[in-house]
Amino acid sequence: MTRSRHARGVALLSALLVVALATVLVAGILDDGNSGLARTRNLARSEQADALAAGLEEWALQVLLRDLANDGRRDFRDDSWAAGVPPTEVPGGRLVGRMTDLGGRYNLNNLVKDGARDPVQLERYARLLRALKLDPALAESTLDYLDPDGEREPNGAEDPHYLVQDPPRRAANRTMAHASELKLVRGVTRDVWAALAPHVVAVPAGTAINVNTATAPVLMAIVDGLSDGAARRIAEGAHYSDLAGFQSEIEQLGLAPFPPLGVDVASDYFIARADIALDGIPIGYSSVIERRDGRLRVIGRARGTL
Repeated sequence: MTRSRHARGVALLSALLVVALATVLVAGILDDGNSGLARTRNLARSEQADALAAGLEEWALQVLLRDLANDGRRDFRDDSWAAGVPPTEVPGGRLVGRMTDLGGRYNLNNLVKDGARDPVQLERYARLLRALKLDPALAESTLDYLDPDGEREPNGAEDPHYLVQDPPRRAANRTMAHASELKLVRGVTRDVWAALAPHVVAVPAGTAINVNTATAPVLMAIVDGLSDGAARRIAEGAHYSDLAGFQSEIEQLGLAPFPPLGVDVASDYFIARADIALDGIPIGYSSVIERRDGRLRVIGRARGTL
């Protein structure tokens, strides 16, 4: 009797182990299947998002060409490119497209011209910093970070400063690929970058500020003595067909004429942004578009923000 009970116990335990093992195996098979389906779905959605972003980029190129044909070399806040693409339903989600004119921002790479400081640009950048209530000495730190020499500006910083940081690094001694590189410059804290980010850009050197789309602080950087109130008023209604109109308005305010070099009523660079949500998953795309001499080309692409 005892042996029979023992045998039945062993048999029951064996059966339970078999059932448990089978349950684990079935769960694993189902999990592998679900994971495979999820990977396939995500890959398909990613490819769909890439295709939608490519389509929005092509739209941006075409609308910029039409704008050039209609208005010539003049860009305003109410141009057709500024309207963007409203929220649009697509299979599995929706997309939104918008464009930003980079000509209304200060180009950090303009600080250096032919390998040396550009005094006009350096003063403009210092005025921008003052307009944002930031330390104007950051202008010389930024210049040192960009210029190819190792000579420190009075308020600047070269390799000896950066080599003792954690982690150690060197001054770039080259143009910036993206304005966020500014965060590596001595004195640029998180708060400083947050204040500067809407007003600066890093695109190929030699660009002009578009007074029709410039932010109020950037207008204050152009014109010495321009008040915050006057700059805001001008920024809200700027629609100058030529630079003479802007210069005339500045003179009517009793301010001295500004150096016109590096100031214009047109823009050379734009960002096309696509915000796509598929299956509830948001994916952002950005393309930097150069428009010069009637030609367009994409000089940078990224998932996220450029």
